[in-house]
Amino acid sequence: MLLVAAPIIIHLIHRMRYRKVRFAAMEFLFASQKQNRSRVLIEQLLLLLLRILIVLLVVALIARLIIDPNQLSLFQGAKSHHVVILDDTVSMQDRSSDGTLFDEAKDVVRRIVAEGAKTPGSQIFTLSLMSAPEKTLSGLSETDINDELLIELTERLEVLSATFQAADPATALEVAQERLAEDRSAVRHVHVISDFRASNWLDNKAATSLLQSLNKAGIKLNLVKCASEEHENLGVTKLGGQVEVAAAGVPVTLEATIQNWGVRDADDIRADLFIDGNRLPRTIDFQTIPSGEEMTRSFDVIFPTAEAHQVRMKIRDDAFEADNQRFLAIDVPESNPVLIVDGSPATEQAFYIADALAADQSITGFSTTVVTPEELRRTPLGNFDLVYLINVPDLAPDAVAAVEDYVSEGGGLVWYLGDAVSPAFYNEKLFKVDEGLFPVRLAVAPQQTERTLTESTAQPDLVPEQHPLFKLFMNSEVPILDLVFINLAYPLAEVTESQPNISRDVSTIATLRGQQPLILEHQLGKGKILTCLTSAGPLLNSEGSVWTNWANGPASFSFAVFQLELAKHLVRSDRTLPQFEAGEEIELVLNQAFYEPEIEVVSPDDQVNRVQATPAAVGEEEPASSPSLEVRYQETNQPGIYEFILSTTQSEKERRLYASNVPAQEGALSLVEDQKLLNQLGPDVEIEIQQAGSFDWIRNDSPGSEIRWFLLIALAIICIGEQFLASKLSYVS
Repeated sequence: MLLVAAPIIIHLIHRMRYRKVRFAAMEFLFASQKQNRSRVLIEQLLLLLLRILIVLLVVALIARLIIDPNQLSLFQGAKSHHVVILDDTVSMQDRSSDGTLFDEAKDVVRRIVAEGAKTPGSQIFTLSLMSAPEKTLSGLSETDINDELLIELTERLEVLSATFQAADPATALEVAQERLAEDRSAVRHVHVISDFRASNWLDNKAATSLLQSLNKAGIKLNLVKCASEEHENLGVTKLGGQVEVAAAGVPVTLEATIQNWGVRDADDIRADLFIDGNRLPRTIDFQTIPSGEEMTRSFDVIFPTAEAHQVRMKIRDDAFEADNQRFLAIDVPESNPVLIVDGSPATEQAFYIADALAADQSITGFSTTVVTPEELRRTPLGNFDLVYLINVPDLAPDAVAAVEDYVSEGGGLVWYLGDAVSPAFYNEKLFKVDEGLFPVRLAVAPQQTERTLTESTAQPDLVPEQHPLFKLFMNSEVPILDLVFINLAYPLAEVTESQPNISRDVSTIATLRGQQPLILEHQLGKGKILTCLTSAGPLLNSEGSVWTNWANGPASFSFAVFQLELAKHLVRSDRTLPQFEAGEEIELVLNQAFYEPEIEVVSPDDQVNRVQATPAAVGEEEPASSPSLEVRYQETNQPGIYEFILSTTQSEKERRLYASNVPAQEGALSLVEDQKLLNQLGPDVEIEIQQAGSFDWIRNDSPGSEIRWFLLIALAIICIGEQFLASKLSYVS
């Protein structure tokens, strides 16, 4: 403004400099002056405007004027803070024309710093990884952008690779908001460099809210896309099965699921199976998987030895490699121990269950131990995967507490009744409306089943509901269960105003012909309980009537099938080796009396690390003398099997396997559309979306260079015009 005022002031001063000259014909001169006054004023104003314009053009050149605001550079000379959120999740490992999407993302980061280094001292740089935004890389947080930073960043990016983890962009945006909240820079930028998958950004209310909040705080938002197009993809999303009942030499049924994330049907899909690193001479054929759907296949596997085993399934020939395989760790015992507590004379009822479960241990994988109710108090239940309580009259209080603890911690329990049962004990000590060991209140005595003699109204005694335990029988063309007779069973007690006759959350999975509950299922803590209101075997009552013929009648083979399915359904699952997602922490709690603190960890790439267990924190309810050690292992980015080798105080080695897998949802590679993202943010949010492969927004030349030559030419022409008018229109002394 001062420069523009200079020619105006000079012009006014010049107007004040004149000399009085007396000469004749003054009247003529006054008349001539009035006639030419307007023309002279216009000429003088035109000359003044040219001089003002010269000053403005010089200022425009120095200020690097540009015409289109959209062409403004990221680096305008003002103090700026650039927070770059680099997406390093597993989907960034997808291939592009020049490598991976993560390689392109790293190139964008390099370009930003390289441009900022041209104006050192005015720019601040922070790099945040989406997988761990709270852990900024050393030396790359709130650092001045200069040539030294560019060299260091280039070296760090060379060894940086995308993880196998999933991450919510909202977490990284929240950390960026907290980091910039107290920042006093003139301009604050947040650059999100990602593939912008629809699964992460579309309908993500938390991320949308944070973007709106950042914009409201005056922070400039720049979303840089690395992926330009989608492609077909298949992914192994599940690998598991009935691993709880695995036993050495016994077939165990596993299941695998493959998801078709693409928009076209996938044909002739095959997968290879590996056990302990060795490929089996078979393939799992999934045939055709329709677009957007998943398909599950079941297959049997035999583990020859009792130890921890590794299972891996891998798809053949798929574009996105990261989700083409899945891992499973299985701890295979010699057998699955089952405890049978029988209150019948000579434990005669227990043998029907024992024969069904373990007639041939090499085929079923179960081993049984039979005890009396008195021996139950001296039997450690933690050694068993499943417990049967058959025709038990009553239990001591400490035995009841032991059974409750066993089930609550994940054990399975089966009740069978009989003539020795004391209904009063069951109703008073075992039944609870909420979370009890026994699910119903019993009547004072068993009841005879009433049957009609007319064939037209005949119906089976055992009427199953839709439940996995009866799946094999329901699908059979032969009505096997019609041959099962239930002559005696305990009915439920009458409902009173103060006391119901059944606990909450109890499912009836089979009834008698009169709709009276017969087999019930409920849960206590982490464990499941199944209750059968009749006997396990052909028990005779005082009148010589057999309670049921299921265990020794014409349908006795179905009794064995039912017990095996029941054992698989209820067997405790808390001993199953856990599965983790890549990047999740693996935590071990060890008894210091049995284990040494030094542990070897073998990662999936066969690297051996030694970690030291530390004393576990003592909880408020835990005695201070509790000898526990804990290990928190966090280096789990690589998918695969992590082997922990523990040393016992008796100098023995113990192996524990943990499977780490790529998050299943990361296989959804569909991209969010720009317009949908903008609509989600709303019209008031100012945001820039840069397309994949475009680097025009990172300027490599000085801003305003596109009109610099125009300004120089205009300045030369106006200077010439000003000199011409000045010589012609200047005042003459």
